[in-house]
Amino acid sequence: MSEELPQQLQHQLMRLQQIDQQVKVLTSQRTQLELQLRETENALKELESVEESVSVYKSIGMLLIKSNRNNLKEELTDKKETLDMRIKTLQREEERSTKQRDEMREKLARQIQGEQGTAG
Repeated sequence: MSEELPQQLQHQLMRLQQIDQQVKVLTSQRTQLELQLRETENALKELESVEESVSVYKSIGMLLIKSNRNNLKEELTDKKETLDMRIKTLQREEERSTKQRDEMREKLARQIQGEQGTAG
């Protein structure tokens, strides 16, 4: 009686680990984008509260460049929309991968129990 798992089961376990890692990466990416989205929304809010006569600046790397208020508002709005879309895409991928991981986990658990049942 061998305590090792069959080759096919080992491959499935490795695939499960890969999917699990993929879920973690997607979650991390989504979290980073959500942070950027909050920062962008806060910047838009601040821009709205500033009078039109006040000079505004945008950060480009290590520089602050004087910018047109309306152009900056448009840039931030576009960035917000792009971030929203990317977050939604990542959420769908994350949900799909999580579902796939959970289904694979259940399937592998049943197979391992079946292997142990036939080995015993």
